[in-house]
Amino acid sequence: MLVLNRIETFDRPSDVIPFEMIDEDLRTARQRARRWEGLSERHTAVVALVRKARRELDAVGVWDQEQVAVAETRLGAYTSALAEVERDLAEVGPARELYEELLAREEQRVAASADPRGAELLEIGRLLAELDVELPARERARAAGLAALHGRGTVGEFVRQMEALGLMAEDGVQGMSGIRQVAEQLEDRCRELAQLRDRLWARREELLLG
Repeated sequence: MLVLNRIETFDRPSDVIPFEMIDEDLRTARQRARRWEGLSERHTAVVALVRKARRELDAVGVWDQEQVAVAETRLGAYTSALAEVERDLAEVGPARELYEELLAREEQRVAASADPRGAELLEIGRLLAELDVELPARERARAAGLAALHGRGTVGEFVRQMEALGLMAEDGVQGMSGIRQVAEQLEDRCRELAQLRDRLWARREELLLG
């Protein structure tokens, strides 16, 4: 059975998906998940355009009917594009969730067997779990540092976020230049961790799609 035929019943308990269907559907589910991701990115972009067009229309003087007509036409075009993207998203349905469900089930199947992929998948899972904790914590610390630099937060909050990471604030951190340096270091580290997470996810997919 194809993913398309089962997508409408995705809200049923996950145990209704038999293991024998995983190999048949996994690649199809991946294609639909990739389509969902592309549509989601487009949706975000078009929403921004609609909001911008509305602001521009609100800013046009009612006496300038020519500019009002231009702004209304632009807003109408973006609104139509948004409706089209939303229809496409509705058609794809919860594709990413289904793909992740099928991946998880295939991972369970491999782990329960003598498949040599199991050990590497277990290690990848451990690393991803650690990243799920460390990356958000470092992002929060970076955000707190930037907030302190721009007067939207306090140095104390930045220090607390650093301590939550298990990092001691050095003497120079209390100065603005010190905070800026640490925030930049955190940004670099967050980028490295995000790239590592992407590589691990790609390797997990590679192993499971085999």
